[in-house]
Amino acid sequence: MNHEVVAARVEHIAMATGIIAGLSAAAATIATPTGLTAFGVWLGLVDEPLIVTVAPILDKLATICGTISGMTYFYAVRKKRQMVKQSAPNSSGPSE
Repeated sequence: MNHEVVAARVEHIAMATGIIAGLSAAAATIATPTGLTAFGVWLGLVDEPLIVTVAPILDKLATICGTISGMTYFYAVRKKRQMVKQSAPNSSGPSE
């Protein structure tokens, strides 16, 4: 598979997980228990909303995907430069 295609696909996945993580962080901020409900969560009488529990996991996933996306981007740039260097001597031909 072409290294540029792989880098583009990984970048799209990283962007999607970043968007999902951002939306989940916003939802977790809204759903965070306050007042007596927060006290009940602290005592263990009331469960925390699922989005509040899942948001940090999605944030870590987005960070990992972003890191992998950056690595594949720079890998694709490196491969592209290597291909240009390899094709440059061959395309010049003999000079007479």
